Amino acid sequence: MPYKRFSLAQSQILLGSQAFMQRLEEIASSASKSFHAQAMTFEGDDAGKWLIDVMISSPAKEKRLLIDSYSKLVINDHFIPSIKYLRDRDFRDEVKETQRLVEKAEENGIHVQFTNPIGILGLKYPLRNHKKMVIIDGEISFLGGINFSDHNFAWHDMMVEVADPKLGVSLIEDFEMTWKNHNQSKFINTELGQLYLFNGSKSKELYEEFFEHIKNAKKSVQVISPYISEPLLGVLRFLADKGIEITVISPQENNKSIFKNIILSEWEKGYFHLKKYPGMSHMKAILIDDEKLIFGSSNYDLVSYYFEQEVVFVSKESDLVRDFTEKVLKDVEVFDSESVSAFGKRKADFLMKMLNKVGGLASRTFLRPH
Repeated sequence: MPYKRFSLAQSQILLGSQAFMQRLEEIASSASKSFHAQAMTFEGDDAGKWLIDVMISSPAKEKRLLIDSYSKLVINDHFIPSIKYLRDRDFRDEVKETQRLVEKAEENGIHVQFTNPIGILGLKYPLRNHKKMVIIDGEISFLGGINFSDHNFAWHDMMVEVADPKLGVSLIEDFEMTWKNHNQSKFINTELGQLYLFNGSKSKELYEEFFEHIKNAKKSVQVISPYISEPLLGVLRFLADKGIEITVISPQENNKSIFKNIILSEWEKGYFHLKKYPGMSHMKAILIDDEKLIFGSSNYDLVSYYFEQEVVFVSKESDLVRDFTEKVLKDVEVFDSESVSAFGKRKADFLMKMLNKVGGLASRTFLRPH
């Protein structure tokens, strides 16, 4: 067995940061070859320090950390070049602590690299690498929505552990490509499912192939995401017209209110059921016919579709689907009646139109993903 060094080596849902931390510590302590970690957000708080300590303690010979350049510009949801940086000493300390933590990692044998430079005057700010993944020894992979920052660790979210050697090798290959500043648009069949590596506007055809998984639903589709917009909404409307039962699960407290307005505006059109999680949920997942699970970093919104690199996995592994249903769907509540103001609707419509226009322009100019 390729996983004999790792206890309980099977695909499973790790709901919440504590479950993810406990499992990663266990796996990392038994690693021998490599420890690859990638995230969009990395900060010098307790979450970031925990990751570096786990990587330092791991006996893995090769240790690498990929961070999107977003974390050079934004810390704790605030822009570094701002009045807040000048006025708030605690915020300045957060920024400096993040820099010190990267230095500590490098001093202890962890190779660190930032991907997707922001560019002159921040012109490439929209082009983010949104992937979140950890791969241990190329054998066990963790995919999901959790970044390495305290506020992300506090949100309702998950990482999925997948024991699939071909997936691990494929993710390391993608990691290596990103390390060399090459973003992939690629589909890979693995032992337990299908891997999709999206590269913004360069992946339009691949997205169409991916959406076929959803369009082929026979009974039901349940979507969990805080930031739903087109093109996924168009797919859901298509299915609703065919009589497929659609459920959208969204956080009660969305950290991006414009997306809450989009979801509520669409809900009022009556083509899907709306349920909620208390508080803020950052989870991204789609369950099809209670037998196929889609998970990863993408929200399937216009930002991802036009600008970002994403990693998504599609699995029909029955134990994983069952684990997801038992752990994740049990906390869902019926959404209380809530309406969107006329102004809120206009803002939501304006955002989607602007994203479409800017995204279309970006795909034809120097802003396009490379």
